[in-house]
Formats: sequence, C-alpha cells, structure tokens
Amino acid sequence: MLEAVAAADDGIGVSEIAATVGFDKGTVSRLLGTLRSRGYVHQRTDRRFEIGSRVDWLAGRYRGRIEVVRAAAEGHARDLCARTRETVHVAVREGLDVVYVAQEQPDRAVRVDSAVGTRLPLRRTAMGRAMLAALGPREREALLAALRQDAVVAGDGFDEAELLSDVAAAARRGWAAVDRHDDVTRLAAAITGPLGDPVAALALSGPAYRVEPELAAYAAAVVATAEAISADLARQS
Repeated sequence: MLEAVAAADDGIGVSEIAATVGFDKGTVSRLLGTLRSRGYVHQRTDRRFEIGSRVDWLAGRYRGRIEVVRAAAEGHARDLCARTRETVHVAVREGLDVVYVAQEQPDRAVRVDSAVGTRLPLRRTAMGRAMLAALGPREREALLAALRQDAVVAGDGFDEAELLSDVAAAARRGWAAVDRHDDVTRLAAAITGPLGDPVAALALSGPAYRVEPELAAYAAAVVATAEAISADLARQS
C-alpha cells in the first residue's frame, strides 16, 4: 500500500489503492487509517492520500543500517578488487532476497556489472548461500522452509538438493559458489555482525576463464576480506 501511495504523483484514492493492491475498500480504508495515525500517509482535503513524513524517518533508519555495513566494507572491497582485478560486491539480506549495497569494478573490458540496488532471490546467489551457511541449524532450516514456500508461490522452481549441497560445502570451507550456467564464477563469504550472525556477504565475480585458474587464492582472499569487514563491524559495536 505504501508503494502504491508513493508511486502516485498527484495523490491516490482508496478505490485506486484497492485496485492496485488487490484488497477490498474496507480493508484498505482501515489500513490507511492506521498508517495516517502513525504519520506514514497524509490525507489531503480532496480525500486523496500522499506519502507522509514518517516514511522519511523510516528511510533514514534503513539508510543508517546500510551505511554501517557499507562504511565498513568499501575500503576492503576496493582493495580486493585492486588485488584480483575482478568485480567485488557487498550485499545485505532483505527477507528472502539479497540487495547489492556496494560495488567495486576493475578497469577491464570484460567484467561483471550488477548495479547497487539490484535485488536477487537469495536462493539463486552465492552470497545467499554464504549467509545460509553462516546461520545456526535452527535459523537455517527456518529460512530454507521460507525459501521453499516462496518458490512455490512464485512458481519458480529451484534445485533444492543442489542448494543444500552448496550450503554444506560453504559451511565446511568458509566460502560459497553457485553455478548459474553463464560462464561467470562467483565466490562469496558471509560478513558477520557483533553477535556472530550473518548481516551481509561479500562476493568476487569474474569470467570463469580468469577466475577458475586462481580459484583457491581468490576464495581465500574473499574469506579473509569478509573476516576483516566483520572485525571492523565488531569494533564499531
């Protein structure tokens, strides 16, 4: 609903919101009343709704959380990119997705490019596998159950056996990989917070013909870089 309100350039009415989100008008009216009382939406004199000032506070809280990770990671990511001459990404988990919050790219004609802000299903990525591997058994199983349900709802089947094998391998060796059948090798390691939980992940990506011959060295560098970022985050707590 908030997205529907935010996307409207000149405000939006209850009927339009109901049609956009697929709820009945009564439900939309009740939810809008709650959002209005909290300051997340504002109702104009013409009865149309606009986004409220409280959303700016919410966005600031989100940016603050992301900036802590980005500030700790950027220098390390830049150094890893310079040493390997391959693209380095940092992503955080949002629900069942990973979202890129930082990227460092080498000055090479052939390189991997995924813009900051890109959102991908966690189950499809090396960074998602790295974060899954860093969870405790109970938390990991709960997240896997949610991923299964999400895949069913989305009609997006995935190879669960392959995912579990990749996660088990990542838990043993400290880094994850994923085969997306696109001739790109991706190596990822979890970045942990002060409590030891995975709050983000770091990935190195490059053409398979360049990365595969250096796999062991690059994987070790990814793990060491993720550990250095984790240590910086722990010091900031």
